[in-house]
Amino acid sequence: MNYVELRNTDDRAQTFHLGLETESGVLSWNSHQIDAGIDQRVTVTPDEDVSPIALHGVVEDFAGSVDILGVDDIDEDYCLRFHFRYAYPSDERPQMAQVADTEC
Repeated sequence: MNYVELRNTDDRAQTFHLGLETESGVLSWNSHQIDAGIDQRVTVTPDEDVSPIALHGVVEDFAGSVDILGVDDIDEDYCLRFHFRYAYPSDERPQMAQVADTEC
């Protein structure tokens, strides 16, 4: 299972838009409205026959992406974990990151 933890530390609801890019192109975009002060985990799953390349995200006027590295050579099942944070207290703009490990 691959997931993105969406974190909204703003004082109002925000809509996060996510698109998982694979070697076949970007899968459909999904939108998730996250209430103020809430963390929500959402699942992103490509077809088993294609490798993920990047995760793209948009919230308000921020657009970013995270390249997915090192999964092409993995022969076993793996999980990808991402964080997408809006108004993180120590940052001036939203942040996207892949968690370093691929363990489930």
